[in-house]
Amino acid sequence: MNKFKTAFVSFFSIIPNTSGSASMTNYRFKNWPYEKKLFQLSHLRKKNTKNTCSIFIGKETPLNKIFKLPKIIFNVFNYLKNSKRKLIIIEGSSWIFYTFTILITFKLLLPNTKIIYISHNVESEIRKEFSNKFIYLLTKILEKLVFKYSNLSTVVSDKDKKKIKKLYNLSPIIYPNAISLDFRLNKNKIKNDYIIYSGSYYFKPNKEAIDYLNTKIMPQLVKKMPHVKLLLTGGGLDKKYPWLINKGIVSKNNLYNFIYHSKLMCVPLTFGSGTRIKIIESLSIGAIVLSTKKGIEGIKLKNLKPPFIETDRKNFVRTICKIIKKNKIIRSKSMKDKIYYKNLYSMKNITKNFIKEYSNLF
Repeated sequence: MNKFKTAFVSFFSIIPNTSGSASMTNYRFKNWPYEKKLFQLSHLRKKNTKNTCSIFIGKETPLNKIFKLPKIIFNVFNYLKNSKRKLIIIEGSSWIFYTFTILITFKLLLPNTKIIYISHNVESEIRKEFSNKFIYLLTKILEKLVFKYSNLSTVVSDKDKKKIKKLYNLSPIIYPNAISLDFRLNKNKIKNDYIIYSGSYYFKPNKEAIDYLNTKIMPQLVKKMPHVKLLLTGGGLDKKYPWLINKGIVSKNNLYNFIYHSKLMCVPLTFGSGTRIKIIESLSIGAIVLSTKKGIEGIKLKNLKPPFIETDRKNFVRTICKIIKKNKIIRSKSMKDKIYYKNLYSMKNITKNFIKEYSNLF
């Protein structure tokens, strides 16, 4: 009988690592020091391994995920049932209904199982903006219950903690987003000068930002700098523009290289919560970031420039031109600052400190 087992549960694909949320869970999983196994719902057919159980859902829809919840519950149960100490870590970058179902089920099936809810954002806030009223209200009710009845619930920033306190009168623990950088620098650069945005077009805050880049920023920018392109990664966009280099879903190593060789990462987000892991990664490899205050929210900045922060997106074109013209000078500063971000947001250090402080609760 094993003394301690941890089941990581995710309702989206973590392996392969193709999104910011997937990166977070992947990094956390790799740096978790105890015996562990990842259980994921995935729209990709993946072979199961000793440490990974993938449950194929076909098309990624809420209904398909709901139908597969019994299967993920069955697999987690079999993994944990003979362990003296049982821990489930639920990654919260999906609809809170799935998390609530797992939480309640294991409170009944294995009542001595400890459950940690890792929120990636304040989900009710996003649902209020982008979903119908029924889904928003249901999400808000379930989110409160999940935060209340998990043995431990976490948020990624002090700002999100204050939001949860205001919404539900509960005080979660801060477990910041973090990184585990590991990439090989590829010297085969894209010929064009380009700015980059990375994020799935299926996620509505990303969709709004990408549409703004293509309809507002790039038409003005190419009038001033015709040679500059917009490079996108993350998949989902099927539109074509003369300035667009659409790479779709790329490997983590390729993503880091695209960011590294870019003139800047441009993040015109106006909505969302949590912290953007790709911004942390970009700062940690020495890239320049131009963002709204919303995009950079929750990140402890060493300096304001770089990264550059523009409150009004209308000023982005002017600032992009300024950064590209003085790119070498500005880049030298961002390269010096990258050590600060690599150390501050090391998943290995953050997870080690988290376990040291809160292991008595699980």
